[in-house]
Amino acid sequence: MSPRNLFLLSGLLVILVLMYMVIQRAQQPPGVREALMVRLGKKSWAQADELRVWLGSEPDKVLRIVFRNGHWEVWGPSPRENFPRPAKESLVREFLTRLSQLSGEERVRGASYLAEFSLTEKAALHLAGFREKHRLFHLLVGKRGPYWDSTFVRLEGEQRVFLVPENLLARFAIWKEKPALPAVSSWVDLSILNPALSEVEEVSFSSGGKEVYILRRKKKGWILRFRGKEKEISAGEAERKLRILFPLMAQEVVSPEKKTREMGHLVVRTRLHTYTLILSRQGKDYFLRRSPYLYRIDKDTARRITELRD
Repeated sequence: MSPRNLFLLSGLLVILVLMYMVIQRAQQPPGVREALMVRLGKKSWAQADELRVWLGSEPDKVLRIVFRNGHWEVWGPSPRENFPRPAKESLVREFLTRLSQLSGEERVRGASYLAEFSLTEKAALHLAGFREKHRLFHLLVGKRGPYWDSTFVRLEGEQRVFLVPENLLARFAIWKEKPALPAVSSWVDLSILNPALSEVEEVSFSSGGKEVYILRRKKKGWILRFRGKEKEISAGEAERKLRILFPLMAQEVVSPEKKTREMGHLVVRTRLHTYTLILSRQGKDYFLRRSPYLYRIDKDTARRITELRD
């Protein structure tokens, strides 16, 4: 048989084997692994209005994610970080939903195995959920599992160790194999203001009580007044100006008690809301306050706010 025919027959054989494997997989019942999965979460977990996370060896350093005044906030675990930051609300809701549906494969049971999986009271990362101060769940998170998206866990008060298909350590910016102090970084919303441009009616900036510029929508077109000089501009030009400003993003959220020197006020009026943001500075750092939060911004963002240009 010629090498060419042999090659074609080999290729055909590979295709037939692959087709057989696909058909067999489709006809097989659920695998053993899926059958061994135990439901750990409960539907009520998704209704939590507070999460508390701490490392067992440092119980006084608690990261809190709290729903209050109609939105979620993050409070850092150390005294230096103990102030509110706006949370990524969709991320918090998604996390609570995933916790409520959490299932795991039981690996071992018994107190003698807990240290091996970093699931002793002191070694584990504790994750507790509350609803109106009533505890809904308390999950202990141990070391990462055999693959990245997996973690060993147990329920507080129990000695059964489960492997769950979720990297719960990474949720709190813990990139090591074993539990460590949780970090706020992955939960903080750094978006200061990002209105729909079609909803914006007026944007203005003033410094020292004097107007620097105002961009205002008319029935047809827009008016731009910059340092006393006024002109009409097209909708396209106005949109370009607005895109210079928005979205307003921060580098970090800092303590609202931080002392800064005020530089001016940015007022954004939409069809439904008016937002007043205070631009300030301390040394080489720039800040934007949107009550009750104080954001640190980069120099380029501060320049775009004060000059409304690229």
